[in-house]
Order: sequence, then structure tokens, then C-alpha cells
Amino acid sequence: MGFPRLAALAIAFALAAPGALASPESVRKDIVERLQKQLPQLSGSEYALGSAAFDDALRAQVEENAASAAALVAAGQKVWTAKFRDGRSLANCFPNGGRRIAGNYPQYDARIKRVVTLEMAINQCRKAHREAIFEPTDPATMGAALAYVRSLSNNLKIAVRVPAAAERSLENGRRMYFTRMGQRNFACASCHLQGAGKRFDGMPISPVIGQATHWPEIRGGIPITLQVRVRECLELMGAAPFAAGSDELNDLEYFVTYLSNGLPLKANVWRPKAP
Repeated sequence: MGFPRLAALAIAFALAAPGALASPESVRKDIVERLQKQLPQLSGSEYALGSAAFDDALRAQVEENAASAAALVAAGQKVWTAKFRDGRSLANCFPNGGRRIAGNYPQYDARIKRVVTLEMAINQCRKAHREAIFEPTDPATMGAALAYVRSLSNNLKIAVRVPAAAERSLENGRRMYFTRMGQRNFACASCHLQGAGKRFDGMPISPVIGQATHWPEIRGGIPITLQVRVRECLELMGAAPFAAGSDELNDLEYFVTYLSNGLPLKANVWRPKAP
């Protein structure tokens, strides 16, 4: 089937005047209300299921494979607690050794005036201790570390803050979400807002609300981070993907995660391998 086309509301969002910033909460509320009208069969908590919310068989498979990430999480724990040359570790860089922190990322760092993702925070720690930084897309290092540290926040609610200084970054992420890109002239919202619940390539399309709750996804035993998946989507759209860790993807992740505020985080959700 073809991708759904972007609705008039999405176009209106994308064309809003650059200087006129709607409040973050009003933007989130508008999108939540739209999806509630569009998908009345879903309860609030079911948004966190993503594609599985629309497919009983997929939901059953997800539940059957709930323990499939155990080995990956164990490997991630070793990465997280491995000693640096100075005797410290990633665990020493974060409050409570990394427990109960994942739902607060991405964060806006007023000092550097940028959005900082959890991946960036991990690499900032390593750099500060004169260790080689992880490649953001490497499943054996960054992917495993994320699988572990995000598991330490399972069932806690996402609570991303947007201080006044960060509103422009959130707006940049929102605009990117609604901007058509690539040879196919699609936007992220074409599928995950207008087309949420419909099918593409045999799989239900997840709604934007809830998308940030379950990363990394586990496909074929490999952790797939949110930014890796966004880059895959951009390629499907016929667009050159932004680099992992770029301001563009960081702002986009900030926006998508903020929309899921209040939903419980459930990392390392199993998904079938892409055909």
C-alpha cells in the first residue's frame, strides 16, 4: 500500500510562522486529542504498545518474547560497569548509577545550548574520563549500554522537561516531524499521525504518542535505537538520513519523547526482523 498523505492539520502545523511558538503543552495536547478522536479504540496506556496495539497476534508475540533481551541487557550491564583507566565507570557518571534516569532524556543543556540525548550523555561521560566514545549506532557498545540503562527505568513514566530556553529546539523537532522530505515527499506525520493504525508492508503503523517508550527495540537479537529507526524511515522516504547524534535527530527525538510524557517506559521490546 502507499503511505497515507499528510492531513491539513499537519500542514498547518508545519507552516506556522517561525516567530510564533505555541506552548509545548498545547502542541502535545492538540496531537493527543487528534489521535484520541482518530483511534477511539485505544486506551491511553495502549499507545505504549506501538504497532502491537493494533495487532493481537503481534501483541502475543511480543509477550512471548519478553525475555529475549535478557542476554543483551546482561551484556549492557558489563559495558555500563566496566572500569575506565581512572577506575571510574559509566555508572559513576549518573545519579543512582543510572537507575530511574532514562525517562528524563533527552534533556536541554543550557550550558551548551543543545538537546542532549542519553547516547550523548554516555559519550560525554566517556570523553570526560579520556575514554574513546561509542559510535552511536554500534549495537555492541552504545546499543547494549542503552538496553541496560533504560531497563533500569522500566515502568517509570516519561517526564521530559522543556524549559523556556529549550522551546526553540522542541519547535525544530516538531517542524521536522511535519516536514515533507525525500523523493517520496513524505513527512514522519504522514504515517505516524495521519496513518496511525493503518498498515504498511504488512505491519500496523504506530502512533507518534507512545513511540518513545520502548527503545531500544530488539530485532534479531540486535538493539535498534530510536535514532537508528528514524534514519531507516528517512531512507524509506527517499531522503538522505541525518547523522546519528546530529542536532536535527536530537531535536526530533526531543519532540517525539515529549509527546509521550506520562506513559510508562518499557525498554527492549521485541519486534520481528524486517523482511
